[in-house]
Amino acid sequence: MHLSEYTKATGINVIFIFSISMLSPVLAPYIKSLGFDNIQLSLIFAVMPFMIIFSSPIIGRISDNIGRKNVILAGVLAEIVAICLYMFGTGSAAIIIARMIDAVAATAVSMAALAKIEDCVNDKTRGRYAGASLSIEYIGRLAGPVIGGLLADMIFVQAPFLAAILILTGLILFIPKKKIARKDIRKRELDLAGAIRTFLSYRELRGMAILGIVMHATFPAIMIFLPLLITESMGLSYVYVGYAYFAIGATHILQFVFGRWSDRKAYRIVLAGTFISGAFLALLSQAAAYPLLLAILFLKGIGNSMWNVSAWTLMSNIGERTKTEGEIIGTYISIAKIGSLISFIASGFIVEMYGISALFLLNGILILIGTVIAYPLMKK
Repeated sequence: MHLSEYTKATGINVIFIFSISMLSPVLAPYIKSLGFDNIQLSLIFAVMPFMIIFSSPIIGRISDNIGRKNVILAGVLAEIVAICLYMFGTGSAAIIIARMIDAVAATAVSMAALAKIEDCVNDKTRGRYAGASLSIEYIGRLAGPVIGGLLADMIFVQAPFLAAILILTGLILFIPKKKIARKDIRKRELDLAGAIRTFLSYRELRGMAILGIVMHATFPAIMIFLPLLITESMGLSYVYVGYAYFAIGATHILQFVFGRWSDRKAYRIVLAGTFISGAFLALLSQAAAYPLLLAILFLKGIGNSMWNVSAWTLMSNIGERTKTEGEIIGTYISIAKIGSLISFIASGFIVEMYGISALFLLNGILILIGTVIAYPLMKK
């Protein structure tokens, strides 16, 4: 256990997550206000998972090669560029480029930070310490949307963007700089198909691929249409979007508890988490009042937190045994984002035809079906 490195990686990740989470309540409504409809908005957001599908395995392998800290530093710098484009870009081209850069940046930082945290612990305590780190991370993920909503309501809608840029600029000063050893980029590091084949050669990881796809397919519902439901359909301000994100993320502080359970039987926590998440997402379609919506989001968040820490624990254990942790995490993200990409493309059309409630119901049912299919692959 390398406590100092573990603490630094956790701290950097918390600050980064807090900064980008401040944008959550305002990003979709802000981009829509530039003149886009629901279908266009959904397609613009689809750019991010599209980029992540192709960049994640490469980033994972590069972080195994040149070091986690260098990848984190590059990711923070790129995120600042992306936020500037969100602020000052008015056309679709600028917003799409911002989404592309944002995808690579956020993936690089979160994935390299998580891999660094996992590097610092051993198999016997991996779930416990990874869960503790993820619990601390969610302090930033909880506070960010609320602070961002308040800044947008009290100052102006772009205030969260400015605050995020300032915090990330300060974060750069605290990231330890490490000289990059000159290493050629090998052809294998750019082989996406090969990385996916290797990932799917493990039975449990095939189950994780199914679950990752259906869980990530919910992103449009939560990232785009939940804020629009609250601000447009319910007529509430941005801060109420922040409270909704707080509700869904509050139980993630308990990931250190679920992490301990995952040290014993990670696959059971994975499957229980996806079942709970899917069931309450389906029920969200019936939430006509804001207090009921908060209660259901809170209960869905329990499933999300169980799934999150147990999934990383299961995959990291396999990665440590094969000395390819960064590659496995990167490839998983790439596969999982296929669900996001398809869902982002389809969600706008679903909402236009059937409404936001139908999207919640469909996503919930999809997760439940995925859980049933993955069960025989995950069971030991």
